[in-house]
Amino acid sequence: MHGCLIALIVAACLAIPVLGILAAIALPAYHDYLSRAKVAQVLVEAAPLKPQVVDFITAHERCPVNGDEGFDDAERYRGTAHAAIAFGETDDGVCAIEITLQDERSEAIDGQRLWLEYDVGGGTWHCSSEAEDRYLPADCRG
Repeated sequence: MHGCLIALIVAACLAIPVLGILAAIALPAYHDYLSRAKVAQVLVEAAPLKPQVVDFITAHERCPVNGDEGFDDAERYRGTAHAAIAFGETDDGVCAIEITLQDERSEAIDGQRLWLEYDVGGGTWHCSSEAEDRYLPADCRG
């Protein structure tokens, strides 16, 4: 009986550090996964705004801004994963949707901005962000 008790104690002493190492690897990876999921969620929630912007540009021959017909104030677009959505031109004169990310559990993306820029000539959207690339979908990475 003493041999089994010793084997059990040795097994427990080896299992605890192994579990600690696995937790130290798994928890940060899990938090990164959650942050990436939040960013993907924001892109899905913002997708219906793209055709609205294109229609406005077609009708008015300029980029919409918050307060224009069909576009609320930035804070009124608050969602579960974003604090605000602003419309307007970038410093480079490109029509864009600017999304302020929100995630109290992740300092890496909380407060970071994500831009969906519309290329009027090509009719395509480009995504970029000030958040780290590892939190962004592949088409948003710079």
